[in-house]
Amino acid sequence: CVQRPTIDIPTHFQEMVDERVSRLEEVTDSDARLTAEKNAKLEVYTEICQQHMPSNILTKYMMQILPSTESLCQFRKEFASHLAANSVLQYALAAVERTPTRFVLCNKTGQVLAHDLRSSYNHGLLENQVLPFRLTRNITEFIGPFLLDGVFVPSFVSICGAMSLRRNILEPMLHLLLRDDVISWYTSKTSAANDKKIQDIELQLSDRVWKNVRFVQQRLDSCAPERVENVAEAIKGNVDVAPIDMKVRTLVDAACCVDRLSSMSASYQAWL
Repeated sequence: CVQRPTIDIPTHFQEMVDERVSRLEEVTDSDARLTAEKNAKLEVYTEICQQHMPSNILTKYMMQILPSTESLCQFRKEFASHLAANSVLQYALAAVERTPTRFVLCNKTGQVLAHDLRSSYNHGLLENQVLPFRLTRNITEFIGPFLLDGVFVPSFVSICGAMSLRRNILEPMLHLLLRDDVISWYTSKTSAANDKKIQDIELQLSDRVWKNVRFVQQRLDSCAPERVENVAEAIKGNVDVAPIDMKVRTLVDAACCVDRLSSMSASYQAWL
């Protein structure tokens, strides 16, 4: 039995991309060069998925450690619902650095915990991410299409709906959380040595904090079920009403998009 030599895939990914990008010296147009770099990343990503990293690693592992088929089915269901809750936080808070090592999975309960959830800020304001949440190949294959549509998406919508409905309770918590983030970001760049200066900074950054709170609330609201008034009249009038989970399904498609996955940094390990 001949074993394949193990390779550091993140390093391999970056080296292969750098090698192919180095051949683009003759490309002077910035747009053409950017497109060529994206294509190079996509080619290397596809090569890694086909030759080095199968999509059933998580599935095989869970089949080995769980005692029965019934346990596996129950675990997958719990995993899908807990992953949905985690994905809501990733999307709403614009999480970054969602590498595999930052996720903890309980083998017994299926609970998923992101122990180090960091938001992306641009001058103290939350900003959009290329991927709304982590939903890579091994995760989607382990969940399967039925649980993805039947548990993950409905759980995502329900959680957003509950948080949107209780926004008066959630808002003060969000404000405290995002305030600490913005204050920490600002004080790391300045020398606020006493409480008086910190209070002045809080007043100065209050507008940014509230903008971040609205950013999170708007994301939750956009994924929550939309209440339709006068349903009977809407049906009679043949009004086109979008499915209540349309926004979440769009996010799932974006999270599984090969072009977006391949554009991520090597540390993200999008091929897993």
